[in-house]
Amino acid sequence: MFDKFVEQAQSASKPFSEFMSLNAETMEKIAEKQTSLFTGVMNDSIEYAKDLAAQKDLAGIYETQKSFAEGLQEKMVSSAKETYALLTDTSEKVSELFNGAFSEIKKFEAVVTPQAPKAKAKAPAKAKAPAAVKAAEE
Repeated sequence: MFDKFVEQAQSASKPFSEFMSLNAETMEKIAEKQTSLFTGVMNDSIEYAKDLAAQKDLAGIYETQKSFAEGLQEKMVSSAKETYALLTDTSEKVSELFNGAFSEIKKFEAVVTPQAPKAKAKAPAKAKAPAAVKAAEE
């Protein structure tokens, strides 16, 4: 019986460790995406500064700024979409994990909690009539 209890406890705690692993994996992927985004923006900024310094007229400056802003916007939108997709996928996995965990907990609860035998309901004791109470007191 004790072995079964230990086995059930281990299987009940398995979803928690999977959840923590999934969270760590997701955070690692998000950190990689953010690092890539930051590196890309910094490289684009350096190129922008070089291109801006090389411009001789106002039209060239405008085109350089416009090109930089469009590229930056594209990178931000792309990064946001990728991060959103990652978080949505992770959310679905977590939902599946918790649904499975709750079914395991119910199984564990059924094994651990013994069913109490049903007792027959006793009829409530009859109250004595007031005359009988007075007679008993005297």
